[in-house]
Amino acid sequence: MIAILTAPGTCTSEPEIRLAGSKPADLFRTTDLGSGIGVEVDLSEPERWRSVTVHRWERADLVLLRAVIGPDAVQDLERWRDERIAAGSRRLEADLSVDFAPARPWLRAAVIDALDWWLQLPLDQALLDAERAVVRARAARSLPAGSLRRDVADQSLVLARRSASGFVDYLDGLTGSAESLPRALFSGLSRLANGYAALGRRVVDGPDDDLDAVADAWLRLRAVVPVVATFRLPDHSMTYRLSDRPLINTTPLRSSVDPRQLRARIVDTDVQAQEIRMVMSGEGSVRVIVPAFGTRQQPALLADRLMVRLVDSRSGAAQEPVLLTLRSGSEAERFGVATPVFTEMVPLRGASPEYLRADVFDPDSQASPARSDTDDELLRQRRAQFVLGEWRRAAAESRLSRGVRVRRRRLTQLLDVLTQASADSEQPAFLGGPTPAEIAQLIGHAGAGPETGHPWFASTEGAGELLVAELAAVHANR
Repeated sequence: MIAILTAPGTCTSEPEIRLAGSKPADLFRTTDLGSGIGVEVDLSEPERWRSVTVHRWERADLVLLRAVIGPDAVQDLERWRDERIAAGSRRLEADLSVDFAPARPWLRAAVIDALDWWLQLPLDQALLDAERAVVRARAARSLPAGSLRRDVADQSLVLARRSASGFVDYLDGLTGSAESLPRALFSGLSRLANGYAALGRRVVDGPDDDLDAVADAWLRLRAVVPVVATFRLPDHSMTYRLSDRPLINTTPLRSSVDPRQLRARIVDTDVQAQEIRMVMSGEGSVRVIVPAFGTRQQPALLADRLMVRLVDSRSGAAQEPVLLTLRSGSEAERFGVATPVFTEMVPLRGASPEYLRADVFDPDSQASPARSDTDDELLRQRRAQFVLGEWRRAAAESRLSRGVRVRRRRLTQLLDVLTQASADSEQPAFLGGPTPAEIAQLIGHAGAGPETGHPWFASTEGAGELLVAELAAVHANR
């Protein structure tokens, strides 16, 4: 690990200590654990921390840090820090041998956060948050008794209550419609229901209506729907594509969504298309139209903060951003589409539209906008998100059907798309990912496990295990 020490008291926003591997990655995400401790995972190799940061050592909760990286690692790190500060080092970068021993629930919690950001699949957010709550409750149990353990447990309880209504709706929907439940999905739901029951036992001031509602819904489901070993998937593809119908009888200018700028499942994306449309609307302005993800109403907390800025492809200068508005139904039909869209009029401010790229982003994003849609890093990030979704969808389909045929079908589609994108078969599709040649080798293999040596093919195991929401998404498409 590369250790970077910035002496306390220096005028910098950098963390005092950062431990990071040197391997580049695209599918990474940082989770803030509190008290100035941050962890980062790479979804290509979810079995280990990609980095750990401590903003200020003296203010950090070392009990939490010991749970995250292990007591021996904390001891080694503290000794190294004290020695360097005593020697007068103001900033130091060194190759430090630190043996991380993370508690598995903390690693899994960070992986769920990363999947929540990157995974562009039709996931039930309530199921995802329910799993997040149950895993964080397990993480709390890895801590010694005390205030920190109570605080983490209380946070998981709040999250469980918040997602309980959606969890109940999902279970009741299955009770009323499902003829059977594949064993893999049943096992995942059972784990979540048991986790909610364990959280309910923590409540000391009487019954908890929200948690009890989950238990009741789970009992109703178990009493009605039988469990089966395998699940037959439909033959049709589940890959989502955008409509190519023209908007307002005008050939629009187009831009690509940058997955670094906003979390998944807010806008629709297609690795083979440019999703954002700019339609000239009189002189001096364009209407930006961005397809919303799926057909469900977007949460206001997310939908009400999506913005767009026009970026000059020659200079890289970005204009003032404009807040996008979500339109659906008859309002969306005014723009020639039948599905919800984010849209707004955006002034050109004297710029020529053919030199502009529409960059859609969340205001919390710290990434700089890409100058053009042919930017190598932008294209690679889009491939990374697409491959992640198709790979994990193939794994979920295979898990429910307990066969490799459906996995081969999904990965063959994936390989076709990568080939059309002119990806070099011997070069990784993205940083941390497999090459198209390695995917082709996997398709041709007779077995069902991670047959090649690339870590990507084991990324849905261990801490990277499939989310219950991923299995539910495949089952819902029956």
